[in-house]
Amino acid sequence: MGADRWTVASVPERGQPWKILEWWKILKSRGTAATAIGTVVLVLATFFNAVLLAPAAQAASLVTVTLTFDDAHVDQMAAAAYMNSKGLHGTFFTPSGFLNSDSLHMTTAQALALQAAGNEIGGHTVTHPDLAQADTGEVTRQVCDDRTNLTNMGLRVTNFAYPYASSTPAIETIVQSCGYNSARGLGDIASQIPASAGMPLSETMPPADPYLTKAPDQIDSTWTLQNLKDLTLKAEPGAGWMQYTFHHINIANNPLNVSTANFNALIDFLVAEQAAGRIIVKTVDQVIGGTVKTNPAGPPPPAPITSGNLLRNPGFETAGPVAGGAPSCWVPGGYGNNTYTYSTVTGAHTGTAAEQLVMTTYLDGDAKILPPLDTGQCTPTVTPGKRYTMSAWYNSTANTQFELYYRLGQGNWQYWTSSPLYPASAAYTQVTYTSPPVPAGATAMTMALTLTSLGTLVTDDYSLTEAVLPPGAFEPLTPMRLLDTRTSSGPVAPDGTVSFQVAGVNGIPASIAAVTFNLTVANSTSFGFVTAYASGTVRPNASNLNYDTGQIIPNSVTVPVGADGKVTLYNRSSGTAQLIADVSGYYVAGTAAAAGAFQPIAPTRFLDTRNTPTPVAPNGTVSVQVGGVGGVPANVSAVTFNLTVANSTSFGFVAAYASGTLRPNASNLNYATGQIVPNRVTVPVGADGKVILYNQSSGTAQLIVDVSGYYLSGVATLPGTFEPIAPTRFLDTRNATAVAGDGTISFQVGGVGGVPATAAATIFNLTVANSTSFGFVTAYPSGAALPNASNLNYATGQIVPNSVTIPIGPDGKVNLYNRSGGTAQLIADVSGYFL
Repeated sequence: MGADRWTVASVPERGQPWKILEWWKILKSRGTAATAIGTVVLVLATFFNAVLLAPAAQAASLVTVTLTFDDAHVDQMAAAAYMNSKGLHGTFFTPSGFLNSDSLHMTTAQALALQAAGNEIGGHTVTHPDLAQADTGEVTRQVCDDRTNLTNMGLRVTNFAYPYASSTPAIETIVQSCGYNSARGLGDIASQIPASAGMPLSETMPPADPYLTKAPDQIDSTWTLQNLKDLTLKAEPGAGWMQYTFHHINIANNPLNVSTANFNALIDFLVAEQAAGRIIVKTVDQVIGGTVKTNPAGPPPPAPITSGNLLRNPGFETAGPVAGGAPSCWVPGGYGNNTYTYSTVTGAHTGTAAEQLVMTTYLDGDAKILPPLDTGQCTPTVTPGKRYTMSAWYNSTANTQFELYYRLGQGNWQYWTSSPLYPASAAYTQVTYTSPPVPAGATAMTMALTLTSLGTLVTDDYSLTEAVLPPGAFEPLTPMRLLDTRTSSGPVAPDGTVSFQVAGVNGIPASIAAVTFNLTVANSTSFGFVTAYASGTVRPNASNLNYDTGQIIPNSVTVPVGADGKVTLYNRSSGTAQLIADVSGYYVAGTAAAAGAFQPIAPTRFLDTRNTPTPVAPNGTVSVQVGGVGGVPANVSAVTFNLTVANSTSFGFVAAYASGTLRPNASNLNYATGQIVPNRVTVPVGADGKVILYNQSSGTAQLIVDVSGYYLSGVATLPGTFEPIAPTRFLDTRNATAVAGDGTISFQVGGVGGVPATAAATIFNLTVANSTSFGFVTAYPSGAALPNASNLNYATGQIVPNSVTIPIGPDGKVNLYNRSGGTAQLIADVSGYFL
């Protein structure tokens, strides 16, 4: 029996979701002792009761060869094309959770194309777990729901393969009950693997047990072309069935790889053997036969824990189903080239059990024990946009850190992020980490402390709770449209107002302090400006967005929210205007006290050079006192204000920066001659409480500053708090290639330029230049769907800026989408980040 019966399921590797590192499978298949290898990955948990199944009947007069392919790797498509071109077809065992998961796996369209070309699609569970270590409910969901998912995609699915060849008689019964006609094992037929000596040379026809059909070990990179041919040649004296199992084709350095040359040569050999009348090549369905049976759904997962500690068995006190194995609802896992062991030990922080990892050899990767990547049996349910705080007690001889994974839907698990490193500790020490906001579409998460070097790690008493953010903390959201008068109330009247609800809608709490949104004016019938302010308060002497007749122009706004949860927009104009508001985050209610927390104020005018003797000179500066005036404390870290340029005598731009610091290579607002243009600015404040505004122009300009809030001084440490940085250019496509029409560019924020890899959101100034047509730009976190929102509208050739506050994707990136019929250059100047 091959070692795949013993292996464990995979964890998505950092940066390469779902990459399966299969040295464990290979070592097991060669009879190596069951030491957990770092290329090993996650197990689910729990056994079943046994029920035997009746075999199907089928006769054979010559050797039947079947080519099977596991795990829906996209590199199998080229192999299928060559195989099909020679008149042969194969069976592709496909975990439905892998489809459409990333660039390494097939899409639904590719699976349908394989079927249309005459190949068979088989079931392989939703998430590829070790079924022998999962409970009955989880096994049934994995097997039945996988078939349901594939069927709903338009695929005909009648046969199954056990992940890691892990099965029991009880699991065979479940496979049959889910409507399958057969199920393939591995490692029961003689091959070049020494441990297989003495095994049969082929499966019988018909198989003695159609729900555990015999096959050689999976083919790996050590197999020669002759080894591949020998499987068929040695079986030819009989009249049995030979199933080949492939994973990767032409993927260098992958342990389960077969070169294109060897694969194509094998196909040519099989074609010749079939032409000579010694074999016949069939799919599993052609061998087994049978009808397409009904497709029952798996049972629903148990109700999730919704309050307090969301983890099941957080202290490891409940044993798992396998004697000597992992505790209930915990599994060992990891990735990379390393060797580790795990065990339950008695030196617990509380109770009687703790979990110990010992890394004995290490090249790369990690090892861990964590809640399994399942369909809902054990892993905690989470809500997109919310943060979660995790803690654990540990002692170790090496550094450790939390690693986080999230699930999309019911089966697509992705690596998410990691905490900072925690040092070795001889005594039990508690560590706590709060996640970034859960990505859009995520339904569950899992996490654990890991070993990433030689050493020993003991963990106990995990906790996972919904995070409680301090007052003034920022909660970023994927941009969502909460107001569009074009589709609701109609244009706002001259000197009219419109209010829109923010608090209590689309997952935003009923009580918040302030909101950040992108405000856009469209279809205006005259020039004017818009002022945003908290509903129920007096309209301030301030503005947020100035516009000309017919102009489409945006500006970012941060403003307090009224007691009724609304924001009011006032249209100061002799004409009407359509207003659109796309919300990208909110600030937690309460009086800000933590370093980096935000305290909103009613928009207040702090500077208006029109009331001074002279405008700002060409290449001149003006300072604005912020700290210690207008209700702002003397010592603040950063300030948010609306900056407006008016009465300019030439084109130019304005850069804002902290007093007493060097002027950055960045800009906040670009303007044309005579143009009235605003932009929101978030910038550090100097030690003297001032902000400097630099006018880069050959002409003069009037500058107006309306402050709407400030960030408390000190080093930000709590989730949602803000850490300003000197404005820094993170992206400038003028130094590379313009962004194409309907094209997207990503730029790295987390982990570069002083921004930590774990940052949740960022503030940057976005500028469009050299556009060849009109259009708009939408900013959104990498990994999220493109939202129905915009951040910056532009005309052909226009240089226009806008401030953006946006979540950062799990990979530390932000996407910029250029909705246009032409190209555009994009520049991003980052001024800070939120933890």
